[in-house]
Amino acid sequence: MTRFPKTFFAALAAYAACLLDAEVKMPSIFSDNMLVQRGKPAKFWGTAEPGAEVAIEFAGQKKSAKAGKDGSWKITLSPLKASSDPRELKVYENGEPALAVKNVVVGELWILGGQSNMQWTLDKTDDAHVAIPRANYPNLRYFRMNQGAMSKAPLGDFSPGARWEETVPESAGSQSAVGFYFGEKLLKDLGVPVGLVQTAMGGTLMAGWTPEEYISRVPYQKGYYEKYLKDSEAYVKAGGYKKKLEAYKKNLAEYEAECKKAKEEGKPKPPINWSKLSKPLEFTPYSNNMVPVQHWNAKAAPLAGLAARGVVWYQGEQESGYGSGNPAAVAEFGAMYENMVAAWREKWGDEKLWFLCVQLPSYGGGKLWAELRAQQLAAAEKLKHSKIANAIDLGDEKDVHPRDKTLVGERLAKIAERAVYGKKSVAAFAPKFASAEFSGGGALVKFNSFGRKLAGKGEPRGFELKIGGKWVGAKPEIRRGAVFVASPDGKSVPEGVRYLWKPWAKPDAWLYSTADLPAFPFEFEK
Repeated sequence: MTRFPKTFFAALAAYAACLLDAEVKMPSIFSDNMLVQRGKPAKFWGTAEPGAEVAIEFAGQKKSAKAGKDGSWKITLSPLKASSDPRELKVYENGEPALAVKNVVVGELWILGGQSNMQWTLDKTDDAHVAIPRANYPNLRYFRMNQGAMSKAPLGDFSPGARWEETVPESAGSQSAVGFYFGEKLLKDLGVPVGLVQTAMGGTLMAGWTPEEYISRVPYQKGYYEKYLKDSEAYVKAGGYKKKLEAYKKNLAEYEAECKKAKEEGKPKPPINWSKLSKPLEFTPYSNNMVPVQHWNAKAAPLAGLAARGVVWYQGEQESGYGSGNPAAVAEFGAMYENMVAAWREKWGDEKLWFLCVQLPSYGGGKLWAELRAQQLAAAEKLKHSKIANAIDLGDEKDVHPRDKTLVGERLAKIAERAVYGKKSVAAFAPKFASAEFSGGGALVKFNSFGRKLAGKGEPRGFELKIGGKWVGAKPEIRRGAVFVASPDGKSVPEGVRYLWKPWAKPDAWLYSTADLPAFPFEFEK
């Protein structure tokens, strides 16, 4: 029997490993059931054996590229037409079949971003009982990933388990509610497949979704990031993780005991105190949702460059605070949003990547929500290829997570149909403050209602005038396409006028367009 030296087997193992590494691989965003964006150059990428000739064949096209010294390759197909026919995308290495992606359709791709109200699932909404049973949409494709994933450096792929799926009742309940209602309407109205990529993570800051090289462009975020780095370094040196972990285990045991007692007594589970029950991180004293940059690195960076129509963004609750609020963050929220949008577009290499955001709805606990809404509106209007959906007449006074997500998704879809897809017959834009004239007796407020008339719902309400330095309630009346807000005494000349300028404004939402879209809140002083 021939005996081989141990070095032979080591070399053989190394060679086998190289062969495995040389296999053509693509990130999980390019996997079975995927949707490819129509009408834009379709970019694909992955790894192979260095120097290998890689080719992609799909929808009548076949293009190739040579893998670099590090094995990486990129191939771009010419813009594709929408198709609901499930087809196979074939990948070749040096002329031989290497990989096949099955059940691929072509249509409209949107990325879902933000925090918990975008992450909020369909099964927890008011309309879940009717939405889930009808959710048999094989051409509404949904991409899942680990929502809690983070990384100190930008990743090229998602953590294990990320996948595409067809929307069916069995899985629809755990999809993003806003995403579902948005995608469902587009699917029906556009008549093409729709894909949704869920990236949102509850409680995250704008800083969490901003690449590191862009974080210092906004003063507030620069200060926050520098403090984060300093605090994290001190935490690691002091062994803070061990202390936090011990406290976490103690708090968890106490909570589980409380839950057990509640169950025995037939009572509901006690509410979770996340400040005590958030599992600590080894590298920072900050909770997962408050870590800057790393959410981008793990959940958005792997998508950068993917052909997509745009991003649907629902976020801002964290910066504005649920109680005392953060005035410094709110004051620069618009700048942070503009910076993040610019960063994503640069990373994507697509200046026309659309951003549709949701203005924060009504909520009783948000001290600075009125100010933050104004920042959202101003930033969304300043940016090109950008729009905002009004949700002031929606929300929950005591819960930051309102269950009425249907109208949010549908309003976003209408905006997309009008602004992005050019359907001029769709009434999508909410009335917006245009100007105000002050005179003895009140203020005449004009709105841009985008071709629709103004209409009031119920008892006239929601407006205030600033008289003698104080804001006072005042009665509005629609006059010849404008709103006249009368001074309470019938003669004072106001110094300012505002509408729904408060966190919990839902009960006072009165002014709409005849397309049933609520007027945006505003505050104006001369």
